[in-house]
Amino acid sequence: MKKFANILVATDTRLDDNPIVDEAVDLAQLNGALLKIVDVVPEFPWTVRMTMKDHEHVRELMVQEKDERLKALGASIKKKGVSVETKVLHGKTSVEIIREVLRAKHDLVLRVAKGKDSRNNGFFGTTGSRLLRECPCAVWLVAPAATPEYKHVLACVDTSSGDELDTELNSKVYELAADISQNQKAKFSIVHASAVFGEGLLKNRMTEEHYEKFKQENQDKIEGLLDSFLKEHGSGASEKNVHMIKADARSAIPYFVSKNGVDLVVMGTVGRSGAAGMIMGNTAEQILDSIECSVLVLKPDSFVSHITLGDYVRPGQ
Repeated sequence: MKKFANILVATDTRLDDNPIVDEAVDLAQLNGALLKIVDVVPEFPWTVRMTMKDHEHVRELMVQEKDERLKALGASIKKKGVSVETKVLHGKTSVEIIREVLRAKHDLVLRVAKGKDSRNNGFFGTTGSRLLRECPCAVWLVAPAATPEYKHVLACVDTSSGDELDTELNSKVYELAADISQNQKAKFSIVHASAVFGEGLLKNRMTEEHYEKFKQENQDKIEGLLDSFLKEHGSGASEKNVHMIKADARSAIPYFVSKNGVDLVVMGTVGRSGAAGMIMGNTAEQILDSIECSVLVLKPDSFVSHITLGDYVRPGQ
């Protein structure tokens, strides 16, 4: 599996254990990739800056401590023959990770799904959710209790839209999920979930005979498109690991994940209608809100983040 060349792993050096770093090292070795490990020092809230006279000194001590711990991590990784760089970022975690991606042209961000201090009630923290929406490169969010080994990898594709970006993402999702499952010796499944468009309205306006005919023709068309796509990758819609589900993806995919013990979901999104059949902020977010396992989310090459590079300005300056 040689898919990534420049990996960024965002960790929390306050933790005694950093399994996500071990996973990043394995990926870097497998891909022959460069590795950068970062931690972020946030700005103190305005109330803290107003009431803590030596807040600047305290903050500098935090920077120094994180820098020392990152360098210690980096030194141990270099002994394994991996090219590694460490860096302390300053500011809002999600924004600064994305800016570092833009600066150094990273092609993968690896992070725990939910940070230690997250106030988000969901499985994915606020930072993770924003990375999924805004980060221009692939984002791999790892379940907090996960090990670097996966047992069941799921590729989510939608070949029925005819959109060029979907076509690009479908291939990326399939190939990467297949490579990961092969490398991990994990079970590999492909899911295509779709409901009949306007089912309620059409059913009420058609005779039962015409509706059933329409539904079958629609299903045959979807299956044909999926079969053609899979044959390009040496597979087919009739394979045992291919699951065509006649239901809305928002409920079908989380149910499949839960029922079948999936521990890594690979899917695509472009942040608008047409993201492998999903809309980030609507359908995809509803799927992710209902999943409790690691996810790897891919973007098309043309994706442009709303977050841009800019000179870092500290509060009060």
